[in-house]
Amino acid sequence: MTAQTDGDEPATATQTAPARTPACPVPRSPGPDGSPSAPALDLLHLMVALQERGHRALAERLHDGPMQDFTAVLLELASVRRRLSGDLADRVAGIEHHLRSTTSGLQLLPGAFRLGYDARRSLAAGFALRIAGLLVTRLDTDLQVDDHPPTRAEISVVLAAAQLLLMASDPVGTGEHAWLAVRSAPAAVDLRLRVRPGGYEPPADAARAARLRPVADLLGVELRHDPATGGWSAALRLDRPGA
Repeated sequence: MTAQTDGDEPATATQTAPARTPACPVPRSPGPDGSPSAPALDLLHLMVALQERGHRALAERLHDGPMQDFTAVLLELASVRRRLSGDLADRVAGIEHHLRSTTSGLQLLPGAFRLGYDARRSLAAGFALRIAGLLVTRLDTDLQVDDHPPTRAEISVVLAAAQLLLMASDPVGTGEHAWLAVRSAPAAVDLRLRVRPGGYEPPADAARAARLRPVADLLGVELRHDPATGGWSAALRLDRPGA
């Protein structure tokens, strides 16, 4: 699907079904001396909730789709094996074991970094797998990274920052629409994120702003809110050493 854009909004849209997730903890007061600061603890909780959200979405897709087919095949193989003996029965048992191992592997979250992937493909895979449909219903991306490709470490930071901000914006549901741009230059890698929250949220949500601010401060993100629409935008600059 291609979305009509205005200004710097990217043009390629990805739309999938949202997934349910456990609620994210609300910000808390600082702990006693010697303990991590409250924003740091909230960020850790947010990271765990984000992982759980991804695993839950993947489990739901597998359960409603291929897992039912795999289960049927395993049951049929077991029925055949019980009517066999000797080497043939052992070979069927080996096939059953291999299929069970394969289904277990399918339940692991897919990674953005794969053999043969360049920076653009890694970023695109990360956004498609970890953001589109999971954290926002519709995602537009603009990647200008071919001339000065970001490193894996920079890609990881960009992907994690976008995920954590979106998760803090809506810990339970999904945002309606997000525009995400990454530009890589010799001096820095820049992330720009603009979000239109879900239609069920109030236009001016003070709770959402309160959730976003501690995360943005910890990540070094410039955060802006639009009280009229309820939307928000974020900017992150990763300076490159020696630039």
